[in-house]
Amino acid sequence: MKECILIGGGSSIAYGRSLSLFEKIKDKEVWSINFAFLTMQFLPARQIFLDISFFRNNIDKLQELYLKGVPCYTKKHNKYAGIPEIIQYETTRNPNEMNSKMFVGRMGLSGIFALSLALKENYDRIFILGFDFGSITNDKNTHYYQHELKVNSSGFGMPELYVQNNQAKNEVQDFEIFQKEALIKNIKIYNISPLSRIDAFPKISYEEFFKLIEGEYV
Repeated sequence: MKECILIGGGSSIAYGRSLSLFEKIKDKEVWSINFAFLTMQFLPARQIFLDISFFRNNIDKLQELYLKGVPCYTKKHNKYAGIPEIIQYETTRNPNEMNSKMFVGRMGLSGIFALSLALKENYDRIFILGFDFGSITNDKNTHYYQHELKVNSSGFGMPELYVQNNQAKNEVQDFEIFQKEALIKNIKIYNISPLSRIDAFPKISYEEFFKLIEGEYV
């Protein structure tokens, strides 16, 4: 079975880490989104990012990843011309253009880009971790690594980017597009965050997730 684990930045991953998450998935196909790779004790299979500022601020770390065999994936940009180690795709915020470009949602999110890539490559099972869509505790704790890493990120501690009046912004509905596509392709997408504001996919606990990836039940 072809499956991948997408590691976002949501604070819900903190609970998974308390259960030795990274130790339990180190032999699986894990995709790091943005800064997640800096918290892992192993190399991800792929590194995903979208913002050109992420590239500028982390170019040395990304180069180290590449030298260790980790490919980087991002949206097409003139800045990457002549850099073959960065795999680029045309992206769109319009779902009607998904057949020819990678959909990134109306907010232009790296997590949506990663999900688009996984569906385009026809993975049988896709597990999304840290896809909370804002703070799950209604405070400023938006990322599991925001108090651990000293990095440049405009989204740290800003749940208002995703939530308004304690409700997920309308853009959360962009995930429903993947729900429909997954149904057509018979692809299973699991959201490993019961408190996530993304309701498009079945939500399961970390305990259930560990059983699934170890084949205890399907």
